[in-house]
Amino acid sequence: MTHRSIHSRFLASTFAGLLMIPAVLASGITLLSPSIAEAGVTTASCRIHAIEASIEGDGTIPPELEFMADQLKAGAFAQFRGIRLIESKDYKLELGVAADKKFKSGHNVKLNLVGGESDKLELQTEILRGGTSVFKLDWAMKSAGLMLIPVSRGDQTTIFAYQCKA
Repeated sequence: MTHRSIHSRFLASTFAGLLMIPAVLASGITLLSPSIAEAGVTTASCRIHAIEASIEGDGTIPPELEFMADQLKAGAFAQFRGIRLIESKDYKLELGVAADKKFKSGHNVKLNLVGGESDKLELQTEILRGGTSVFKLDWAMKSAGLMLIPVSRGDQTTIFAYQCKA
């Protein structure tokens, strides 16, 4: 009987070991799947334009902003007749690493790439003035798209125009 017990235990442990091979392989595949699923955009480049906008003006769009004339003349932005580029800054983004730049307007603009694919970026931005957050947004945009964010303080408005591509 002892012989069978040892033999039975040996077979049982061998059989259990064989059953574990597919489980180990399956868990290996499962461990690989999230990294494959998360594979996508890991870097992006953005240019943010700070634009002074006022109600007073002749409605002329400066040549350096002509590429966004349709957006500046539509919707809530159409009220601004005076448009002037303050400055533009380039951002090189890495997945999950926030970039922070100070603009002449007195604003700090933080920008973070949080995900996306080659044709669509998932971004997070925060605009601060004097260390106080005045605007925060998580959004998705088409690669090479344009996003306009107006920030007002009294009768002064600064429009931040985001151009980003994967």
